[in-house]
Amino acid sequence: MAAGWRGLLVIALLLAGFAVKGVLVMPAPAPAHVASGEFDTSRALGRLKRILGDQRPHPVDSDADDAVRSRLIAELKAIGLQPRVQDAMDCSTMPRTRFVSCSHVRNVIATVPGRAAGPQLLLNAHYDSTPTGPGAGDDGLGVATLLEVGSILKKSPPARPVILLFNEGEEFGLNGAHAFVVDPQARLVNSLINIDNRGVTGIPAMYETSDPNGAALKLYAQASRRPFANSISTDFAKLIPNTTDVVFFKPRGWTLLNYGIIGNETRYHSPGDNLAALDRNSVAEAGGEVLAATRAMSANPNPADVGTGRIVFTDIANRFLISMPLTAAIVAFLLLLAGALILAWRSRALGRPLLVAAGTTVAGVAGAWIVSLVLTSLRAADFWRAYPLVAYLAVYAVLLIAMSAAYARMGRSVDRERMRVAAWLLVLILGGAMSLALPGAIIFFLFAPAIAIVGIAVSERVPRLGSALALAAILLQFLMFAELLAAVEMLLIDGPLWAVAPLAALAALPALIEVDANAMRPATALAAVASVGFAIAALVVPRASAERPLGFSIDYFRDAGTNKADWAIATKQAPLPTGFPGKWRKGQLPYNGRTRWIADAPLLQTPVARARVVASSPTGAGRRLRLALSPGGANSVAIRFPADAKVLALGLVGAALPIPAKGEPDKALLRCTGRSCEGLQIELLVGDRRPITAELFSTRFGLPAQGGQFQAARPANAQPQYTPDSTITRTTIRF
Repeated sequence: MAAGWRGLLVIALLLAGFAVKGVLVMPAPAPAHVASGEFDTSRALGRLKRILGDQRPHPVDSDADDAVRSRLIAELKAIGLQPRVQDAMDCSTMPRTRFVSCSHVRNVIATVPGRAAGPQLLLNAHYDSTPTGPGAGDDGLGVATLLEVGSILKKSPPARPVILLFNEGEEFGLNGAHAFVVDPQARLVNSLINIDNRGVTGIPAMYETSDPNGAALKLYAQASRRPFANSISTDFAKLIPNTTDVVFFKPRGWTLLNYGIIGNETRYHSPGDNLAALDRNSVAEAGGEVLAATRAMSANPNPADVGTGRIVFTDIANRFLISMPLTAAIVAFLLLLAGALILAWRSRALGRPLLVAAGTTVAGVAGAWIVSLVLTSLRAADFWRAYPLVAYLAVYAVLLIAMSAAYARMGRSVDRERMRVAAWLLVLILGGAMSLALPGAIIFFLFAPAIAIVGIAVSERVPRLGSALALAAILLQFLMFAELLAAVEMLLIDGPLWAVAPLAALAALPALIEVDANAMRPATALAAVASVGFAIAALVVPRASAERPLGFSIDYFRDAGTNKADWAIATKQAPLPTGFPGKWRKGQLPYNGRTRWIADAPLLQTPVARARVVASSPTGAGRRLRLALSPGGANSVAIRFPADAKVLALGLVGAALPIPAKGEPDKALLRCTGRSCEGLQIELLVGDRRPITAELFSTRFGLPAQGGQFQAARPANAQPQYTPDSTITRTTIRF
């Protein structure tokens, strides 16, 4: 019976741990009083409030962005700096993509003089927003941080000059950053701190560094008061399409740190990204971290000399940062793996015990995957937006019931000592596999396994010490993985829910195998009750709330060639409210591959994009064309080429950018946003002389008057996200 109670306690503690892990990613309370020379949150937010004004969206090259820029310049002058404006028409493309984005940018640049001349430190944030929302978090927080840091440095000059770059055009293709790297002042830069955010709350994560990261990481470790960073995230940033300004800064070889908050992404790129939603505590913590990092970096004229090599690292509960050279971590890992294999061989744990540990883990992940599929089939789309923890707890509870049941069935004839060896050996094996793809992950498979292996080695002679070390290893393992899980949950606002399962299984396995497999029935019953309860709750709680609204963007789309028009609503396939006007079907429209709700619409007059051939000349087997574009009175214009068109280069005249033969999107595309798109001339290089029929799209932010009925029927806890309500018109040109 005692063993049964132990199983109940383990399951209860694991569920409680999964439930409260979010405290590990909550910002600390902002200080009530701030000493001179420290980051003043009230002052920073006061400046941001004045800059944002009436908090209307201010996309690149718009009247609203002109107003924001004027107020930003006034704030810079008020703190004693003399800003300049870099004015440029820019086109840029992300690495390995077939998408070119153009806009007219006006970067605001102010330099804080240093006590001595020398290489300069660049602090970067963007001041434009999407056309969907005011951008208080993305990237108003960055703007406010740079202004406050600049005002502090102006009163207490840094060792070397610090540039404050407020760039424009980040939201439509990183045009401001791309333009700055060719500015003469960029040649003076050798280090960078970038701030860009994907939410309105949370601890500021340092999620990207220069590569190799030895120098950047050493400076971060010196400066950070409450570290929130790990080398999994910095490795992951290299694998995914990164869309921060660092894309164009990183190739310069600057020593860099990239910061951002990622809590409550439902507000990101939406009207909800406003001052009321921006967490004051997050602003305080982000500002303090950036100020400290600025002081550390500016004190080193050549920061690249501070450290060398590749470092793996992680924080522990935002209190400590542990790090070591990657080479040393690999050696330590291999020694741990060898030690675990020896112990497993001596205790005969390489056979059935290891299979039991593996089967228990696989069962848990499979159970979590199945329940995720079931929940999403019963309730479509992102039903967990309002209360994500409820859905994730259902996944964790099913994972635990599956692991408990598998362990109870397979592990009856295996004693706890052999299971302990097998479980930690499996953790190391899986950690090694993960580290092959993400080398930075290796730091998560050193310390807890080391404690566990030492405990196993001494358990025969000193059983109590062995048990104490086993408990310490379990607690450390869970603590490190719980913080990772909390961060993953914040990132996976679009799911899939089951993606947390592999990490959760590794966090739970060492604790579960401490229970006698023959006494797991009560624990399995508790996990079953919890899983049913959380699953039912996930299916009945509201999918959206005032704090975490549903994405709900409405478009009017007209095909000027076929004289067909549609209304389209993007809800990530969440059902439309009962009684919503119109007859709706699921489908896709030519301007975007997303599945939407579609209804027939009346033909209305809308802006029509135009293009004309200004010049065409043969070159090799292909031809070079110059086209003049017009959005026809809309806010942006895009030209999209057929998938089989051999587009070799595309962009500004005389500066066309190479277009890869394969990549995303499959149809090469150029988009221009802002007032300066009217009459913009672009250059196109194609590899053959076949006629091309290209598509032209105009986009006007806002709906025709007839769309007001749908806006009025939009649910209270729903708002446009990523794209505003828009009027889009398609036509074609043949040349």
